[in-house]
Amino acid sequence: MGAPPEKDGCCKTITKFLFSHIGLCLMVVLYCVAGGFIFEHLEKNNEEQICYESRSEYEPMQSKTINSTLKIFYEYGGAITNEQTRDLMVLQLESVLETFRNNTLAIGYNGRWCQLYGQPNGPTYDWSWAGAVLFSVTVVTTIGYGHIAPKTVWGRLVCIAYAVLGIPLMLLCLANIGDALADIFRFIYAKICCCGACRKKKDKDKVTPIKHSESGGQWDNDKKALTEMTGPQIAPLDTNFTRVPSKSPTDSMDMSDTRRLTSAGSRSGGKNKVQIVPLDLKKNDPVILDDDSDSDEEDEDMENRKVTVPLTITMIVIGGYIFGGAVLFGLWEGWDWLQSAYFCFITLSTIGFGDVVPGRDFDNPQVQAQLMLGSIYILFGMAILSMCFSLMQEEILAKARWIGQKLGIVEKEAED
Repeated sequence: MGAPPEKDGCCKTITKFLFSHIGLCLMVVLYCVAGGFIFEHLEKNNEEQICYESRSEYEPMQSKTINSTLKIFYEYGGAITNEQTRDLMVLQLESVLETFRNNTLAIGYNGRWCQLYGQPNGPTYDWSWAGAVLFSVTVVTTIGYGHIAPKTVWGRLVCIAYAVLGIPLMLLCLANIGDALADIFRFIYAKICCCGACRKKKDKDKVTPIKHSESGGQWDNDKKALTEMTGPQIAPLDTNFTRVPSKSPTDSMDMSDTRRLTSAGSRSGGKNKVQIVPLDLKKNDPVILDDDSDSDEEDEDMENRKVTVPLTITMIVIGGYIFGGAVLFGLWEGWDWLQSAYFCFITLSTIGFGDVVPGRDFDNPQVQAQLMLGSIYILFGMAILSMCFSLMQEEILAKARWIGQKLGIVEKEAED
């Protein structure tokens, strides 16, 4: 009977962790890593098979082109020709080479030696694990470079299912982590950049507890002197305190209250006089007038949420990330600064033309590391972009509300 509650508690704990900030980021990373293994398994062998097929179509075409070229030279006497025959020979050679070029582009052969796949000096697979991870990242982030695409039936079906599950997961992660990073960045901006000046100060004064000393202090001295002069005064049981109007401890009685108390005492014969005896407070008991220490943290959170980051700061963050990526990819890929910045902007904006993609230099031994670097850059860049969009949205709403208040369209919020 005790097993089901424990199982339910475990499931709730796991679910709560999975939908936390760390859990969502971990799920996205694991999802992309799993996609790398899946697409590598589905497309890697097919890539090698396509290379052999295109190579088998290319070789006869290459032989035919060579024979046609030699035939032209033989018909026109080789290099010993006059001006008229040389022009005819050039026209025929151009026609042969144009046909060879178009056929090569049609079959998609890239000149690789297919039998050297997987060897140290051989060509590198497009569908290596790092390349498949980059492809998975471009799918879930909707960038879609298009530099590689699944060609097999199973690869395309799995790609559809992978995108259907991965895109909502990525959007959920970006929304979640974007808000968290926005809160962190807003807190840092309020603490460091603003130096606390942009935080709204509290109007109410904080009342600190009043603690009595162990000896009682001036209170015990006054009470002792009063007791020695008048003796212990005890209020009679029949004293009617309802005649005394309610006053705060600091207010004094007016003349009408004094006359009413005097007349009441005279009617009772002066026996039942009203005696105001101070309360006998215990030593070391603090007097708490207003304790708002429990709500300090909530007030601080409310104040931090009121801070908005200017648009210039968020644009500087985005520009800095693009500039850092441009420097990094410029060093790794040998691109110029414009090409690197162009790639970073097209990537972070999810346009993804695919004309500039890292890891396409297959002669470079660090091509796998470059592909992984591109994947990490994309994931972090999407999170930072989501954070900046959240901050920009808050700033734009705040500016629009301010303009509306100035124009009288929006009512001003009542200040606490």
